[in-house]
Amino acid sequence: MKHPVAVLGLPFDSLTSGEAVNAIERLIESGGTHQVATANLDFWLNSHLNPHLHRILASCSLVLPDGMPLVWISKLFGAPLPERVTGVDLVPQLAQLSARKGYRIFLLGGRPGVANRTADVLERDHPGVRIVGTFSPLHEELARMDHSEILYRIRAAKPDILLVAFGNPKQEKWIWMHRKRLGVPVTMGVGASFDILVGDMKRAPRWMQQCGLEWLMRLAQEPARMAPRYLRDFFGLVKRLPLALFAAWTQAPDRGPSSMKTFTDLNGMHVYLHGKLTAETVPVLQRAVDTAIARGLAVVAHLQTVSQIDAEGLGFLMAARRQLLDAGLALSLAALDARLRFLLNAFCAEALFEEWKSPRAHGLRVVEKEAAPYSNLGARKAVLPMQMRSRG
Repeated sequence: MKHPVAVLGLPFDSLTSGEAVNAIERLIESGGTHQVATANLDFWLNSHLNPHLHRILASCSLVLPDGMPLVWISKLFGAPLPERVTGVDLVPQLAQLSARKGYRIFLLGGRPGVANRTADVLERDHPGVRIVGTFSPLHEELARMDHSEILYRIRAAKPDILLVAFGNPKQEKWIWMHRKRLGVPVTMGVGASFDILVGDMKRAPRWMQQCGLEWLMRLAQEPARMAPRYLRDFFGLVKRLPLALFAAWTQAPDRGPSSMKTFTDLNGMHVYLHGKLTAETVPVLQRAVDTAIARGLAVVAHLQTVSQIDAEGLGFLMAARRQLLDAGLALSLAALDARLRFLLNAFCAEALFEEWKSPRAHGLRVVEKEAAPYSNLGARKAVLPMQMRSRG
């Protein structure tokens, strides 16, 4: 199981475009409702400035890197994402998946008539695709939209995949607001994808996409709108990236053994980590999270003796947070000292996690468990003492 990689506070799934389509199909077949985001640098800055949007993106079932700068930044942190995965590339691939497997697709958003034209293009290029509805509501603020009409149309069409072209952050907030009432297995924000697919907006040549220069084409077509946005994104990155790199650089690699102990009390499962929080330690930590979910326990992670946190370790914490939230549970961090606060702030992740306060002052009894080493995780032979006792 691949866990997300944390890049400047967002949990990006380390998938190729083809793997992303397979992952979306697994989400459809798994049941429930899932939100997928294709996030670029502007998404990141919007989320950094808006904690609510940040939590929405961190709670998505899949977050894919729709921007070469994010792929490049992941390499700087030693956890390279395999490639850029864009919404405009995924839409035709999902149409092809629909033609093969019969999944039903609904197109929502865009300027008047664009969703219908997009449906025509997809039906022409992917014979057999099942487009079960299109709708372009009036362009209004989120609070002023006629949500009831939109929900009625979508529920009547019963799609398996809903593609929403409202632009960020509106589309992500709208999806999150209505995800349960929609009842759609997979809903994905696709931004300006419809405009590009119908040819109203020209896309850069492949070589410009691969070199990370596609933004120049967008700038040439919409200078008044895109120039301020790109300048804002650039200065936001200049402000935050050096601090994150410094925080990563100041952590000396921990080559010693790592360990974990767990106990339960009235607050849930407490997980004490010692040593490193990296890809090496993730499998054992995942087993602890799985046990907590199976027992309906919230998780409190005690990190005060963690000496090293990397992009994959922080990505796991974000994934664990999402898994627990999906189960109606919570993940809290305990005993955060100045060093850990600095790391979380530098990695743009502090706003995602609640801090837990010790209940010992209230006289709560805890049930201690012994520490278990996980220094040999490469062979996955470590055994955790997962026999928990809870108070009746």
